[in-house]
Amino acid sequence: MRGFALVALFAACLACDSSSPTTPTPTCTYSLSPSSFSFQAPGGSGSVTVTAGNSCSWTATSQSSWLTITAGSSGSGTAVVTFNAAANAGSSARTGTLTVAGSSVAVTQEGAAAPCEYAVSPDRTTFTKDAGTGTVAVSAAPPCAWSATSSVPWMTVTAGAQGIGDGIVSYAVSRNTATADRRGTLLVGGQSIDITQAGDTGGCQYSVAPIEFNVCMTVPELTTTITTEAGCSWTATSGVPWLTVTSEQSGTGTGTIRMRVSDNWDAPRDGVVMVRWPTPTAGQNLRVFQAGCLYAVSRSAISVPAAGGPATFDVVQQSVPNTCGGATQNACMWTAQADVSWMTIITSMPQFGDNRVSFTVAANTTGAARSGTITVRDKTVVISQSAQ
Repeated sequence: MRGFALVALFAACLACDSSSPTTPTPTCTYSLSPSSFSFQAPGGSGSVTVTAGNSCSWTATSQSSWLTITAGSSGSGTAVVTFNAAANAGSSARTGTLTVAGSSVAVTQEGAAAPCEYAVSPDRTTFTKDAGTGTVAVSAAPPCAWSATSSVPWMTVTAGAQGIGDGIVSYAVSRNTATADRRGTLLVGGQSIDITQAGDTGGCQYSVAPIEFNVCMTVPELTTTITTEAGCSWTATSGVPWLTVTSEQSGTGTGTIRMRVSDNWDAPRDGVVMVRWPTPTAGQNLRVFQAGCLYAVSRSAISVPAAGGPATFDVVQQSVPNTCGGATQNACMWTAQADVSWMTIITSMPQFGDNRVSFTVAANTTGAARSGTITVRDKTVVISQSAQ
């Protein structure tokens, strides 16, 4: 029995010696990408990728008040940390730090640009009544952009309408044909340049010929000539829709005004084209008298039976004045038109001169009397039809 106990004790000791050793804790390594950032003054957002083993935990914190972690403040394994950089209102650049998985991420940000300042020279210029040109020197820092505009139509920017930093603006003023002085502004980079131009105390002299036209029902283009000194301005505007200025409606110096008159087959008419210029004499009206036509019908009312059938009436025309009627006095054009579908005009249209209108009336099967009209220019013929 004693020997058996010794054997058991020895076996137990062997079992103790054969147990396996404890597994060591793994070492975590971390890598960051990217490891630095650069922002302009308005700021923005960025993200850092953390690469690590699945069981490796980490944290992300901001060391600067203007950098804020927006996602991924803690995690394990591979993940992304996002952050926001606030706008930099100061003029100086700044540097901040993020600590991610024990490592530093450097963040730099530019300062806000200083406001642009502009200076112009000269800030005022005076011109005589005559057309002229001028220049303005612009002073500004190289990053500062500017533009040049005129506040009045008689002054235009001819060069340097836009620029960056120092530059030159060129401009031109037209001749002042008015007796009064005038004033305008050239705006460059927010700075105003006062431009003053003297009036023309001598005044421009104008003449127009011819100023009166007598034309027939159809007429080709009409022309008249306006005579004045170079640089003296004028305008031409029609006062009626049937009289159109086909040339330029404004100009300077001597020029030709062209007018188109639409055909007239109705009563005679007259209209004006108003030629105006900036002087106390105001301007001159061009008056156009256009011949027209008068019409008459032989019957103002016609009755037809219920069975219908053909009917006629005569049209007589006369041009006014009759000198526009030609050798046979047949220059007036007219058209006969029925206002109901049961009347049909047989005579071809349009017609010139005196002529007869032939038409037919369909049978009236409606059971009631009916009436319609045939119109020739300003004349109306009433057609009445009895019922069956």
